[in-house]
Amino acid sequence: MGKIIAIANQKGGVGKTTTVINLGAALARKDKKVLIIDLDEQANATLGLGLSPDYVVKGAYDLFVDDININDTINVTSNNNLDIIPSTSQLANVEEKLQNIKNKKCILKDKLSYLKNDYDYVLIDCPSTFGTITDNALFLSDSVIIPVECEFLAYNGLNQMIQKIYQIQKEKNEMNLSLTIDGVLLTKLDNRNLFGYKIKEKVMELFPNKTYKTIIKRSSHLQEAPMHGKSVLDFAYNSRGSKEYRELADEIINNSEERK
Repeated sequence: MGKIIAIANQKGGVGKTTTVINLGAALARKDKKVLIIDLDEQANATLGLGLSPDYVVKGAYDLFVDDININDTINVTSNNNLDIIPSTSQLANVEEKLQNIKNKKCILKDKLSYLKNDYDYVLIDCPSTFGTITDNALFLSDSVIIPVECEFLAYNGLNQMIQKIYQIQKEKNEMNLSLTIDGVLLTKLDNRNLFGYKIKEKVMELFPNKTYKTIIKRSSHLQEAPMHGKSVLDFAYNSRGSKEYRELADEIINNSEERK
């Protein structure tokens, strides 16, 4: 059975989408069947894998508001073993559409939990806000990866994300479901900035057993690859960013096998 992982942090610009795209591509290259669910109305994961939101017929928005065949929302990508449920700007209307719906936090859980039987990993790109969409992602997921940029404001906001996870954990426990923190991922570390290393040390002190050994450093290749609709592995396989995400994929696979 596969695993559903939300990549979440209410702070924007910390590398959530970059991680979803490139971790997904790295896992797919290791013969893991991967599905990405783009739940961000900006649709950057969709664009970053070469799909245009303007041409999406059925996507993540439809999962919330319609009773549809899930397979109609799944798109193949140019990467073997990597599929995506794309996003569109319509996701901005989800809160309004669902305002009178009971138990709206569990819409995706009720519809998509079976995907663990079809994929080794389902990675969810969450929006940079707390609300119905993020709640749905966390109720659907088995665990959370929290990307944290190596700068003070991102570190300072980490506690809010942890409190949100604890809140959802409590609710899921009452339903005999679980939600764990898979790991905290340090991102955008600048080798020239000593302060970034201080943030790294503080995060590792807070989460000594939950901080990934792999650290994602600042990289022009990681910034440029989405412009070409590609993961960094496809755009610049031998780059540092590609190497780091391949190492992260190994770490996640190894951790999953150890916990079995």
